[in-house]
Amino acid sequence: MVERCMKRAETSGRSDDNAVTIKNRIQKFFDESVPVVDFYRQFGKVRTIDARGGIGEVYAATKQALMPQTMFMVGPKASGKTKVGEKLAERTNMSLINFNEFVLSNNLQNCDDETVVLSLIQRLGVETKPRVLLENFPQNVIQAKHFMRNCK
Repeated sequence: MVERCMKRAETSGRSDDNAVTIKNRIQKFFDESVPVVDFYRQFGKVRTIDARGGIGEVYAATKQALMPQTMFMVGPKASGKTKVGEKLAERTNMSLINFNEFVLSNNLQNCDDETVVLSLIQRLGVETKPRVLLENFPQNVIQAKHFMRNCK
């Protein structure tokens, strides 16, 4: 880390970018930030990403880590899955997304499966809750394949 920071220091224009200062900054990070990370880790809010790969690899790993845990609820109409989903979401800090309502509210009813699934993935990408329960998804094997392929 010191070596990488020293390389950056060559172009930073900061007069205090030297090995001693950089080592002090790194130590301060560990002293002040790691306890915060450890605190949130106990709630399952921390994801670890290996950043030693290329930019594309690190981006893909980050994207995957930030996607919420997604569960699916399917069943016949009038089986009570909406009520069960609402109660489960309420008790577990989970978002409930009814796939049929998602399609309607985003005017996707006449779109192909790939377009619909990509829109759903975009929606999951901005989800702030750590878990999502999707009701009525997937509705066919093609949607399931698109979802699994695009979320990797």
